[in-house]
Amino acid sequence: MNIKNKKLWEQRIFFSGFAFTSCDDNDDNYTPDGKIQEAFITKYPNAQRVEWEKKYDHYVADFYLEGIEREAWINAQGEWVMTESDIRYTDLPAEVQSVFQASEYKDWKIDDVDMLERVEMEPVYVIEVEQGKQEFDLHYAADGTLLKTVEDTDNNNEHHPTTVPEALKTAIDNRYLGAVILDIDVEKGITEIDIRHEGKSKEVHFNAQNEWLYTSWDVRQSEVPTEVMTTINNAISQNHKGYKIDDIEYEERPNGDVYVFELEKENDRDIYVTVDMEGNIVK
Repeated sequence: MNIKNKKLWEQRIFFSGFAFTSCDDNDDNYTPDGKIQEAFITKYPNAQRVEWEKKYDHYVADFYLEGIEREAWINAQGEWVMTESDIRYTDLPAEVQSVFQASEYKDWKIDDVDMLERVEMEPVYVIEVEQGKQEFDLHYAADGTLLKTVEDTDNNNEHHPTTVPEALKTAIDNRYLGAVILDIDVEKGITEIDIRHEGKSKEVHFNAQNEWLYTSWDVRQSEVPTEVMTTINNAISQNHKGYKIDDIEYEERPNGDVYVFELEKENDRDIYVTVDMEGNIVK
């Protein structure tokens, strides 16, 4: 997202029962109170060409640092929560560039590249690609792991701060000591937190009551036990002729760990087969 080319908008701020209008990026006279500015200056003492605006319940500073246009978000408590930097493709980590060049989107037009830094999370890199009327945001971890692919259906590429609830941070710390949080997403009441733990990128899932549901991560076929591979190969030959293994995930579950196989066949729907650690197919 090119920060300066955002759609102009207007928002009302309420103080002591009176309504005031805060303008967009072009309101050169708008500045937040002292604690907000102090939080920003502490984080970015060398920032240049700073302009302020109010977005939702956050204070946002558009500025330049080291020749890069950036946007820092400060919450109402005077705490920094996110910075979005409009970087060049060549500024991406080599691992991200390598994975992207090997992906199905390598020949798509790159519309923009952003780096997202958020409180208590590792940086995430977003490559915005388009082809014809299709647009997608590809979210990568620094090691090249594709965290998620988001279709842009409304031409709104704005990123917003996301924080991990303390209860979930504690749960992750207890279960995955030393894990680094990469991203968080909530969909249909399920919270998915991407972490890096013991050299692997993992997805940890919680329900609406912050209870752990399961954790999954990709594995290679060579990592799957022989008895499990025997079961899936027999299942393919007997019940899913013509299908091939496309992807394998290891899932930690409260009632026992399993392997989930994604099977694909040309011109047919994908099939998922779950096998437990003893080599039994789980219905």
